[in-house]
Amino acid sequence: MLQYEVVTLPAKRVVGLKARTGNTDPACPQTIGGLWEQFMRTEAWQAALQRGPDAVCYGLYTNYGLDDESYDAVVACESASCPEGFAVVEIPAGEYAKFHFHGNVREIPMQAWSEIWSLPLPRAYGVDFEEYRNAADGCADIDIYVGLAEICQSCGMPMARPADFGTEADGAASHTYCTYCYQNGAFTYDATMEEQIEHNLNCAPELYSDRERARAMMREYFPTLQRWKGADPE
Repeated sequence: MLQYEVVTLPAKRVVGLKARTGNTDPACPQTIGGLWEQFMRTEAWQAALQRGPDAVCYGLYTNYGLDDESYDAVVACESASCPEGFAVVEIPAGEYAKFHFHGNVREIPMQAWSEIWSLPLPRAYGVDFEEYRNAADGCADIDIYVGLAEICQSCGMPMARPADFGTEADGAASHTYCTYCYQNGAFTYDATMEEQIEHNLNCAPELYSDRERARAMMREYFPTLQRWKGADPE
């Protein structure tokens, strides 16, 4: 399994060329490859972006359509200007899973993403991106950053969309608890930690082929969540 570290990044603004594609699109490799070729060979646009030959380049994926695994692919660099035909993408501040590689700029990202999509990460599906540094002879240092969602501190559900967040008494979004657990500044139900675990298991039984193993893992994990801190895992 790929190894990663969780890092906290500041917000960043990048400017680049954009196209719509997706994992189920047969032309996806050609679409993304075409963006890179267009971006790297267009000297006039590079000058307009004030991009030097050793500038860090980014490959971004955003505006996900989770029903068909589609997304906007963007090839970009940091720039204060945005020439006609280019798009601005704001990489949000937050926590990311960081994967580090060194090697072929064509082969490594494809291989890595084929595994990343199958990892059990609590993905935010906001902006994910590749960062290319020290490129030479078709190789580079490549860091892949996958945005991580905030986790409900009651049930452990990733909160990836605005509708997933609970609400405080004043109507503001809660970044601590999800909408199923917390509304209008109060929990939607009273429960012990064990009852919450059983609730999770019963909500999506198809996810747990080994129910006893899943229960044991939740008993270890739930005491790390804010609502259950200090609860007896037994």
